[in-house]
Amino acid sequence: MTTREATTLDFTARRPGVPPLSVTLVGSDALTRARHELDRELTRLKDDLPSLAVEDDKDLDRVFQRLHSLGRSLLFTLFGPRPTVLKGLQSFWRQAVPFARNPALPPPLVECAGPGDSFLPLEFLPLSDIAPGPRIDNRAEFVTACSTFAGFSCIVRRALLPAPIRGGTGATALSTGPQGRLPARFLYYEDLDGAMTELAWFTGAAHAHVDLEGPYPHEANGEPTLAEQIFDPRLLLDGARRALPDQLQHFACHCYTRSDDPLAAEIELSGAGHHSRTTLRTLGADLVALAVSHDERDFELPLVTMNACGSGRMRAQDAPSFPYLFLMNGNRGFIGTETEIPDDVAAAFSQAFYERFLIRRIPLGRALLESRRHLLHTLGNPLGLSYAAYADPDLHVRPTMEEQPCDPARPDHP
Repeated sequence: MTTREATTLDFTARRPGVPPLSVTLVGSDALTRARHELDRELTRLKDDLPSLAVEDDKDLDRVFQRLHSLGRSLLFTLFGPRPTVLKGLQSFWRQAVPFARNPALPPPLVECAGPGDSFLPLEFLPLSDIAPGPRIDNRAEFVTACSTFAGFSCIVRRALLPAPIRGGTGATALSTGPQGRLPARFLYYEDLDGAMTELAWFTGAAHAHVDLEGPYPHEANGEPTLAEQIFDPRLLLDGARRALPDQLQHFACHCYTRSDDPLAAEIELSGAGHHSRTTLRTLGADLVALAVSHDERDFELPLVTMNACGSGRMRAQDAPSFPYLFLMNGNRGFIGTETEIPDDVAAAFSQAFYERFLIRRIPLGRALLESRRHLLHTLGNPLGLSYAAYADPDLHVRPTMEEQPCDPARPDHP
């Protein structure tokens, strides 16, 4: 709750016996300042990583200390060095989700709701242990230490107000077509190595599970515009229509948020000699025109994933601009990054996530959390925290008839 004088955060838990907690932030613009701090410190963290994989154990402590320092600087920006407030917040978190750091148990669900211009960077807060622990000497200690962060121990559902989160019957299941393949669309910037790695995975290892349209831009003339493909995910690049609309639209491209104007944020695409930079303002205007000139859509719109990889400059404080566009369009959810991500990290995270979500059919919330942990376990890389989901965590790929579990026959059944 924000007034001219101050902003108050309300924390509530469904766990019995945990009283709610209200905390007044340091200044009415504390959340905005925290996202500026996140942008600056995330950039420093990325620069501090020696490569995609942190191979040498002696580097792990340095990487963790940088990450934990990022979290503490966010807490300072939000709450100041007030012992009563910080200890109260840590105590609430430990009582509310006491088993969150036990990887053998199902992770708790935390919903974070707020307006896009002042969104709480919950995943980056080390709420269960605000003081850093002892020195880290190996990968196992590194993974355990990182679990103090909400994003490595909980499924986080972001609710971007006033944009709706699609949920309920029908909206939480992505449908498959013939042979159990999921209709998906790939939009990219072809000069990014990470984008090409992702495309190779979709057309190779995932081919049996994904019916891929694209990549876009394509060399064909007269193909639908970006806005038309977002508005009507049935449109194919050759002008025909799919019987089953896209269930997933994946962007592997540059994103820019250099302006203080959120509508000036840009999506840059390139392929087959075609190049475009489109602002959210232009996309929004085009979607308005399409909305009034077409019949009401009677089908569910796809999940959108946006990998802001390469050198595209996406500031953390403006990152919610992208999910806002797609959620207001009626899409079933949005997954994106808090800032631009190196190519190799983007490709590694994308493959880890889609292997779980598309192939193993793990629900979205759990698949995202497991993918963050996967980068920690296998690479010693904490940048999976940069991926945030604005979607129902129960969203999943609907099993085909062949995959439906069968109830075992009763002993007296012939």
